[in-house]
Order: sequence, then C-alpha cells, then structure tokens
Amino acid sequence: MSSEPFQQWIDRAVEDLAVTRLVFAEGYYAHTCFLAQQSIEKVLKGYLLWCCHTYPRVHNLVDLLALCQAQDEDFADFQTDCLIIDQYYIPTRYPDGVPGTLPGGLPGFTEAQEAVTIAVKVQKFVIAKISDRSASTGQIV
Repeated sequence: MSSEPFQQWIDRAVEDLAVTRLVFAEGYYAHTCFLAQQSIEKVLKGYLLWCCHTYPRVHNLVDLLALCQAQDEDFADFQTDCLIIDQYYIPTRYPDGVPGTLPGGLPGFTEAQEAVTIAVKVQKFVIAKISDRSASTGQIV
C-alpha cells in the first residue's frame, strides 16, 4: 500500500468495490448499493487529494463530483450516476432512515446491479485520469 494519502483513498475504494461485488453475489442488494456509494465517495476524495491536496468531509457524491468537475470538466459525465447512487447513502443503512427516500423500498437486484456498474465506471475513469496525468508529468502513481 502506498504512503501517498491520495493513493490510500484509491486503494480503499478498490477494496470497497471488490467487497461490493462479493456482497452483490450473495444477494445483499441494499448493502451492495451502500458499498458502491462508499467506493465512489472514496475514489472521488482520492482524486481531490491527488489534484488539490484536500477534500471536504462530506458524503454527498454530487457535491464531491462538482469539486472534481471544477478541476476537470470530464467529470460532468457522471452527474446522473452520482444522483442515482446518492439516494442509497442513508436508507440502505438504517431502518428508520429518511422516510420516503427510496419510493419503492429498499433497492433490489436491478438497482444493485446498476450501482455496481456505476461504481466500476467511475473508479476506472478516476484511476485512468490520475494515471494519464501522472504519466504526462513524470509522476509515479
């Protein structure tokens, strides 16, 4: 594991995504959605640490994405994805979470599958951005 703070966040995001896939395979769909959210949150914070050397202590993906987008407009492509995943942060963890947050109740197979797909897409994008820019500046990732 790297001693670089940004890389520690990326590594944890990768680990969260691996666990997300295991949980999905076992049929725990609400937990799958929560872990997908965690994976995306950590990879976005890793990106912010990499480019800005700081990140806000928030959990809202749309807010984190806006900060990433301020650094690189390509992040705008994930606006809808982050809106989808943000809805899973509280109600998938607590039985008395914000009432009505998920109109259909807890997420099922389809929502969990979508959450995994989004998490994979965002993670690959961020890691590629860091790798591409690091290669062009001679940094080692």
